Amino acid sequence: MIKLFATDLDGTLLKSGNIIKDEDKRAIQLLSKHHIDFAIATGRLDRDILEICKELKQPAHRVSQNGTFVKTKDSESIYSKTFDVSNSIAIHEKVTAYENVLCISTCDEIYISEITDEMKALENFLYFPLVEGIDFIEQYGKSIHASKYMLIGEEKELTGIQKELTDQFADKMESYLSDPRCLDIVPEGVSKAEGLKALAAHLQIKPEEIAVIGDAYNDIPMFEMTPNSFAMSSAPAAVQQKASYVVSDVCEAIEQITNLVKN
Repeated sequence: MIKLFATDLDGTLLKSGNIIKDEDKRAIQLLSKHHIDFAIATGRLDRDILEICKELKQPAHRVSQNGTFVKTKDSESIYSKTFDVSNSIAIHEKVTAYENVLCISTCDEIYISEITDEMKALENFLYFPLVEGIDFIEQYGKSIHASKYMLIGEEKELTGIQKELTDQFADKMESYLSDPRCLDIVPEGVSKAEGLKALAAHLQIKPEEIAVIGDAYNDIPMFEMTPNSFAMSSAPAAVQQKASYVVSDVCEAIEQITNLVKN
């Protein structure tokens, strides 16, 4: 029996321009009638999820930054993991050597190496402004606690960088292509799946009682944790192959799982 439904945001619940379809909103609001809890699992910050919840008029358990932070719908923090000082410095020195635009996230802020024209366009679709400047290597462990590094570039270039980083920091970090142009680097052991497992333990439910939906490579770990996994039809073929079902919209996945509950 499904007891929790977790959705990704960008490319899944959120369409281009931060649009949420009315059909998806209505479907999410109906989950409680079937005694199904609701969660959002995303690479975005927790503050962004809260803005989405306002639009949905629906509270949600929140797995942010690919599982780096997990909070309940009542904003109780049940899990967090950031890079320690030595790894923050080492990774910072490595990723700043690339020519790519770099974003560094903390619990509640995103710092960017340079606000290019591309990033200005992206910023229009963010709920909060980016902070320009990442010259704070001496502040790690003091005012800066890094939770995620993100490199921007072409997919082929990013996969090459991903291999280099994995070779050097294999036991220190995880990396995911959250978008064809975005490489996310998070602490070792962090994933949406691990975040959802922490939430499941807190809610006293089993992973197989969770249904999940997403569209990117960083969603694959949560596809692999439950048989109730849905990939968006817009997802890359390799991502679709990891899910149990392929759907066009969030509401379609919710309809399937609510029918299972009825039966």
